[in-house]
Amino acid sequence: MTWSKTLFCGTMMCAIVALGQTEAKFNAATALVAVPNFGVELHIAPYYTVQMDALGSFWDSVGEDRDPYHVNETFVEVRRYQHPQNTGWFGGMHIGFGMFTIQKTNALVLYDQYQDPSTYSDAAGSFQSGRAGFYGVTLGRKHELSARWALEAFIGGGLVQSNYKGYQGFNRVDVLPGDPRAFNKSGEWALYRGGLMVVYRLKH
Repeated sequence: MTWSKTLFCGTMMCAIVALGQTEAKFNAATALVAVPNFGVELHIAPYYTVQMDALGSFWDSVGEDRDPYHVNETFVEVRRYQHPQNTGWFGGMHIGFGMFTIQKTNALVLYDQYQDPSTYSDAAGSFQSGRAGFYGVTLGRKHELSARWALEAFIGGGLVQSNYKGYQGFNRVDVLPGDPRAFNKSGEWALYRGGLMVVYRLKH
């Protein structure tokens, strides 16, 4: 990230905190497996909030096959809560962007332009690397512990649109040798968000 982008993000975060009741949160569930997930939620009206959060995984190898699990994801979400204090059950709609180097699942694949989904994870050393857009919904519940603290359980998913390259070791397997296509394309339904957020109100 460049200095200009860092300054822009910092300025935006300060503006968000200054506007109204704001909550900072981190995902205790993903933290247990060393995958940080942090967010900021801005209360814009009774029942309604806007949230921005980011997740990152930096594991070079996981599981028996020692597959890579590098993921970064950023989401913006609009939520509607059960109570005007923005607590209780909630539903949200979000969009997101991410980059990944993982062994993709072949479940619920809608299409793949060039690679047979059954070959996504058929051998050790098989993985996919690329970019993804996320379009989906989130469901959850926020429970107040005190005037400042709360817990939030949530799960979310939807449509994932990916541009990626498929590898077996260092060899491309999603296109034929000499094929000029830089990226493959795929779409799938997936659950890609969830956990238990520990919430702290910065401004009440």
